[in-house]
Amino acid sequence: MPLFLATSGNAPTVLTKDRERIVSYTLTPDGAKQLRASGVRSGSKVPSRILAALIRSGSAHSPRLAESSGQVRFDFASDDTSDFLPRCEMTGVTSDVHLVVYGEGNGTVAKLLGPEPRFLLQRVTSLSLPVTILTPATLGQLEAANKVPPKSAAAATLRAWFRQDLESAWEKLCQEQARRQEVLPLGGTGDDLPLAEG
Repeated sequence: MPLFLATSGNAPTVLTKDRERIVSYTLTPDGAKQLRASGVRSGSKVPSRILAALIRSGSAHSPRLAESSGQVRFDFASDDTSDFLPRCEMTGVTSDVHLVVYGEGNGTVAKLLGPEPRFLLQRVTSLSLPVTILTPATLGQLEAANKVPPKSAAAATLRAWFRQDLESAWEKLCQEQARRQEVLPLGGTGDDLPLAEG
């Protein structure tokens, strides 16, 4: 699971694993506020669907390798965030993926690409948009205007991503946080020593 970090003097972030790399996403103030309102505190784990929802809404942005922010070792053994994000078709990364249209042969091709392939294809690129700013409507408009080849695999992948119900993850998170509060043991355990009456 991703990890929420909010320390004074630094922008709130969520750390997650993308294959063998630890990636740090910066949160907008609204994104951090939404996490806190759901009961998530700094140092707590966040469900993967929540991070995917924050990324899709633009509340988690600017992914960078965590080593650059001083965070190298965390236990992300069960992190499945990448299952909820579009992947680069060439490298498989999930951070900073763009919908890229470029010339190939006598036609154009649309692919979902990470930073390295985009750099290599920059001379032949006619369109490059971060997937986080796209919506089903804008994708349809781009196809109708022939800016994106119709019926491309990249568009199909994006539509599948748009159909994912990530918002229900917020409700589930709030319920889990409320349940944790309900089981907070405040009373005696039954094997306490009796108090002297006086």
